[in-house]
Amino acid sequence: MLILVMGVTGSGKSTLGKRLAVRLGLPFHDADDFHPETNKRKMAANQPLSDDDRAPWLERLARDSVAWAESGGAVLACSALKRKYREVLLGRAPRSRIVYLDLPRAELVERLDARKGKHGIIQDYDRVLDGQFRDLEPPADAIVLAGRITTEESVERAARILLREGVIRGSLRIGRESADSPLGDQETERLLNQLIAGFGDPKRVLLLPPDATRAHSAAGELCSALYQKLSVSAEVKVLPALGTHEPMSAAELSAMFPGVPLDRFLVHDFRRDLVDLGEVPGSFLEHVSGGKVEYAVPCRINRQLASGYWDRIVSVGQLVPHEVVGIANHSKNVFVGAGGKESIDRSHFLGAVCGMESIMGRAHTPVRDVLNYMSSQFARHLPITYLCTVRKKDSAGLVQTHGLFAGDDEGCFLAGAPLVQDLNLDVLEKPLPKVVVYLDPHEFRSTWLGNKAIYRTRMAIADGGELTVLGPGVRRFGEDAEIDQLIRRHGYRGTPHTLQQVKQDPELASSLSAAAHLIHGSTEGRFRVRWAAGGLTREEVTSVGYEWAEVGPLLDRYSPARLKDGFNRLPDGEEVFFVSSPGLGLWALREKLFA
Repeated sequence: MLILVMGVTGSGKSTLGKRLAVRLGLPFHDADDFHPETNKRKMAANQPLSDDDRAPWLERLARDSVAWAESGGAVLACSALKRKYREVLLGRAPRSRIVYLDLPRAELVERLDARKGKHGIIQDYDRVLDGQFRDLEPPADAIVLAGRITTEESVERAARILLREGVIRGSLRIGRESADSPLGDQETERLLNQLIAGFGDPKRVLLLPPDATRAHSAAGELCSALYQKLSVSAEVKVLPALGTHEPMSAAELSAMFPGVPLDRFLVHDFRRDLVDLGEVPGSFLEHVSGGKVEYAVPCRINRQLASGYWDRIVSVGQLVPHEVVGIANHSKNVFVGAGGKESIDRSHFLGAVCGMESIMGRAHTPVRDVLNYMSSQFARHLPITYLCTVRKKDSAGLVQTHGLFAGDDEGCFLAGAPLVQDLNLDVLEKPLPKVVVYLDPHEFRSTWLGNKAIYRTRMAIADGGELTVLGPGVRRFGEDAEIDQLIRRHGYRGTPHTLQQVKQDPELASSLSAAAHLIHGSTEGRFRVRWAAGGLTREEVTSVGYEWAEVGPLLDRYSPARLKDGFNRLPDGEEVFFVSSPGLGLWALREKLFA
């Protein structure tokens, strides 16, 4: 594809074009460099070019655009003010996209006043701009970047659209998928060896897996394998991406990462052990949220990641439907899993106010846009490689890996996302009146985690339906003591109530991830929730807005050993839809998922 960056004099075409080319991984060309010498002399003398002067220049660029396209595409900065100029420029390119810089005249004057023109000092701004605006015929179909926004934000606004159009594809270090059958151990071994060979000879490697709440991700097995292979010649440490979760115990570390010595593990502190990389501006948040929020999001990550000590950082985890970001893992593992409190709070609240139904299972979402901004604008210098799995539970109840992708940019995420949508989305034709979700006690100890039972099934449950959550290991509301108290104080009482409480309670306003969780965990009054928690009393459960049920009798009735995932009919005729692992999928009506 040929990306044409156009606009009047002073709009910053070359500056944006260069930055956008880096973002897209494409070569950059400035159209002025291709002018014949006669044209350059006229421009140096501040003499306007005629259409006859421009004709051979445009014809040359049109010919070159074909060669650029054949070699993978390019970004071209050119005023291209008239439609007929653009028709010549783009007429031979197999695919093209216009990025139009539409700036107010006052800002253009400021820019021209602050710099020297490429062809001499432009002194008569009014005359130059009068001629430019007289010739300008704004493109009808273009990515329009308007107003006073930074070059970085302009790049990300354009990239956001180009990602959705498939222009940005990234690159892969390894990539293998099989929707029909899982990848075998030998194939996984071969892919890991290929990945490690591409690292060269690193002496210090940091592995960044999720914690025990993602035990089904295969990240533990992969990290153990990477540790065994890399520690022969390198110092290797492991930093579980806890986010706001409590630190893993020694028993959990040993179970999830067999063979990795306990002294190799680091602990992420999402409140204190951080470094600032930058800030995603409020104008970008306002843009991606459709005006729902307009705050900035700081990019703060664990200082180990930004220390410069590591030759290679390998972020490991599972691509899977997610209520906040659409499809979890990849850059979320870095900027949320190893991020700071405010970054986590504000990104989660963004997802909540934009609505789970418009996010879950989708590759391109407002929160993903923010994470992409952080990755490309603030962390490009970090030696991060992403290693992502795509997994599915088979008919025997075993969770198997069907995809393994690795890369240093969006490439591995974009390669794996369609497989997630193929394997992990359970699309239903009719709403479900009764759903029962079982939470493995080794994985779920709080409603903070266990409410995946609500997140992942809400788009499938009928209005007036019933969800029963079996959480024998759940003994509290929040993973964190402060968040636990906020949940107890405000409860799961719907979006309007929660937003009002954010305005009234400074503690909740300063913990927006908790507010987001309260929204996510509410049914908005659409269906009933019976929460059967092994470690919470009737009074505790009902105080936050759920119905209470005793876990023991329900485990006997809805035994995970007897029920199969999907539709079940009990001996007395009761029909229920059973989900044994809510973290592995998303269940939704076709009409809601593809609305």
